[in-house]
Amino acid sequence: MYTLIHRSLIIIGLLAMVSPAFSQIAEDALLFGQYTPTGTARFQAIGGTGYSLGGDVSAAALNPAGLGFYNRSTVVLSPGLGITNSSANYLNSTADAFDNRLNIANFGIVINNTKDDLMPADWRGGSFAITYNQLNALNLESEYGPANSNTSILDEFVFQSNGIPVSELESNIDNNQIIGYPEAAFFNFLINPDASGQNYIASIPADATTVQSGTFSTSGNLSQWNFAYGGNYKDKLYLGASIGFRGFNYQRESVYREEVVYTQDYINFINGGGEFFPVEGGNVSIDFVNQNILAEELEIRGTGINANLGVIYRPINELTLGFSYQSPTYFSIRTEETFTLASDVRNIQETDDPTDAFNIELNDPALGNRFINEYNLSTPSRTGFGLTYFFEKYGFFSVDAEYVNYQSNRFSNSDVSSLSQVNQDVEVLFEPVINYRAGGEFRYNIFRLRAGYAFYDDPTQFTDDTLDRDRVVISGGVGINVSSFFADVSV
Repeated sequence: MYTLIHRSLIIIGLLAMVSPAFSQIAEDALLFGQYTPTGTARFQAIGGTGYSLGGDVSAAALNPAGLGFYNRSTVVLSPGLGITNSSANYLNSTADAFDNRLNIANFGIVINNTKDDLMPADWRGGSFAITYNQLNALNLESEYGPANSNTSILDEFVFQSNGIPVSELESNIDNNQIIGYPEAAFFNFLINPDASGQNYIASIPADATTVQSGTFSTSGNLSQWNFAYGGNYKDKLYLGASIGFRGFNYQRESVYREEVVYTQDYINFINGGGEFFPVEGGNVSIDFVNQNILAEELEIRGTGINANLGVIYRPINELTLGFSYQSPTYFSIRTEETFTLASDVRNIQETDDPTDAFNIELNDPALGNRFINEYNLSTPSRTGFGLTYFFEKYGFFSVDAEYVNYQSNRFSNSDVSSLSQVNQDVEVLFEPVINYRAGGEFRYNIFRLRAGYAFYDDPTQFTDDTLDRDRVVISGGVGINVSSFFADVSV
């Protein structure tokens, strides 16, 4: 029973807070290091392609050399609407959920200081920009079940509790030190010790089935402010640099519900005076565990800094070649996590004193301690190459490729030894990837028509996992551009 429920619950994100150790941190690194096409509506419409493009405030974050294409100052605002439709399949039961949220996808100010074409000079000047980009929206609403199963979350509690003496669990509870699921499950009489006093039995018979359901929601975003400059040399070579200040906030809430269904034979056995716990040396009997509800909360906040250097070269008027290197982002991170475990357990009694019976109600949950972790994370650098071909006044076609080595994620804190295993896990969990983007724009008078495609390779290397974590983004958009004003829409 343990293997089945352990794997299914981990997949949907439950039981992520096993202990105050860093058991889940390695996989959480992807939250800080992955993002989708970002920037203005124009850049998003072409799939985020832009390592060799200029004249857009998105260049401040992607390749700051693109700011050197500007010949006038500008202000840009790109509001966004994120719509999420999720479908969860759990034990052959499918449930759908829908969510939509407004956001600010991009904001930028460009201050231009280029020389007029009538002024001869090799260095044509450049532009300074302050921009904001939402790199990733982390909003999701999902639900699953109800589904019948021959497994129970109590099996997981037993697995985590085995080997812990009863005296230690009781001491933690008496001193208000409920630090994890073993204490909470023991406090709720969902597990009980066998004769050894340090191994446990789930408080439901083996032939009972469960009805499992739950909800899962996340919110937050990964964003970055950039301060960038891009300059122009002979309208051939464009150079740029930027400093990025990254912010991260993430909240995850999950609620798992389990109702127990008993066979008629067991009901008759209990009603006839039978005791569920005929364990040698044991003295506690539980008639029925009707249901239990596990609610978990996780909050992660972080701030980071990085730098970006870029160059774009125009060998001929119709062609630009771009290169960009973004340094690792150095984060300072704080996480807080806790849980509550509520149960409905009927007729708990000492077998040597059957008159002393009581129940546990759902409105009297066991509260897990709030665990706080603080650590530092260095996310991978990004090396990008791009090529854009311009069809005179009719538009352009652009392609990008970027290399990201997710094995270079590195964690640290004041106690270096506590995270050495996490860094080893990173090298096992992740691998380098090459991401691809392509997009184009067709121009007719003041009108613009755009389309894009982006492929983000799966950075994980689970040999026993069939989940496909590749990400594909298909985008498109339209716009108008007049002498002093432009407006764009992308999907």
